[in-house]
Amino acid sequence: MQRSCSYCGRVHPVDYICPKKPKRQRETIDTKQQRFRATAAWRKKSKQIMQRDTYLCQACLHELPGTIRKYNSVNLSVHHIVPLSEDYSRRLDDDNLITLCSGHHSQADRGVISRRELREMISPRGSALS
Repeated sequence: MQRSCSYCGRVHPVDYICPKKPKRQRETIDTKQQRFRATAAWRKKSKQIMQRDTYLCQACLHELPGTIRKYNSVNLSVHHIVPLSEDYSRRLDDDNLITLCSGHHSQADRGVISRRELREMISPRGSALS
């Protein structure tokens, strides 16, 4: 059985692969930061940080803008206050890591939530809620 080829317009057998068919290009961005996030050290550290933060978004707990509920334990991840791209050496520092929900993580990445605010939330006096 033969078909008309949508790439070259000729007629080929059904199982024929036309040389005019564009090659599928995969975008693989293999950065140092992405490789780090796949390590056992990062998985262990992020679990420790979530335990330290009692599996709650610290921004929601401090009722920052965008808070849906104060005790939010949904869609959590660990955020680097100083990004890996700026200071890779602080990648596992407890005072550079905080648990955030996806909404607040996005705000922190965009700079809506300042680094100073994030640091205050993980400091010993910042964790004491009023």
